Amino acid sequence: MMHSPMSTDWADKIAERLAGGGLVQPGVCLILGGVDTGKTTLAVALARRMTRHADPCGPVGVIDADGGQSHIGPPATVGWAIVDKPEVDFSQITSGGISFVGDIAPTGHLLQLTAAIAQCVRQVSNVTGRIIIDTPGFIAGPAASALWWTVQRIVQPKLIAAVQRENELSDILTGLQNLGSQIERLEAPPRIPAKSPQARRSYRQNQFRRYFHDSRLYDFKLSDLTIQTTHSPGSGMLAALRDSEGIDRAVGIIEKWQQDKDAVTVRAPQLDVSQIRCIVVGDVTVDLVNE
Repeated sequence: MMHSPMSTDWADKIAERLAGGGLVQPGVCLILGGVDTGKTTLAVALARRMTRHADPCGPVGVIDADGGQSHIGPPATVGWAIVDKPEVDFSQITSGGISFVGDIAPTGHLLQLTAAIAQCVRQVSNVTGRIIIDTPGFIAGPAASALWWTVQRIVQPKLIAAVQRENELSDILTGLQNLGSQIERLEAPPRIPAKSPQARRSYRQNQFRRYFHDSRLYDFKLSDLTIQTTHSPGSGMLAALRDSEGIDRAVGIIEKWQQDKDAVTVRAPQLDVSQIRCIVVGDVTVDLVNE
């Protein structure tokens, strides 16, 4: 994961100030901001600072809710991991779990994104009480305000780190005042290079290839599973393989959907098929060969 020296220095200074001022405490830290504002760089810096100097030191849970440019877990999911040493690298970190959203953008999937964040917070809370949530750059308009107001209500973060250029988060933050979360308004570092749409697509493709690198084909009987889909499933569609407790054991790519033969074939990383009780079909089509 590459960052400019300027954004890294900025993030280190912010992390030192937040932690040194006692603002980063046991509880949830929610990082909000637009695209290319340094949110992920700040999340990395906070995780490093909290595992190195925080009192008490110990593991930190990091939740990656940016399904379009995910670093923990595959795209179209919310992923989480436990960081227990300062030398954290989000590009190499081992995922502790994922929760399927179904698309790479929040639009049209606000309920799924909210549920996925809440589920990951519950899972991480079983390991550590110190949690950092990195979020997508979805901040404009009433839907974005409603999303983050609802996430705040459910997750109850102790700290909201609001990274913004000028006052682009003002509508969201106005609706979060006096609700129990400490809000820190942070000025985004200047001159962060904007990622082109092509670069973002290429990154997602590489993340998918990495996730499915050691995948294999699994055959299921449709009648043995609960199917959750809002459209006709087809080849190449991304889908969650979910157990009876609502935990996504893996994400797969549908290879064959044969309703007349009561059969579906899914490409997925290694998993215990006996645990799978539900297939949730998303709105992303994945081609591992071509972009």
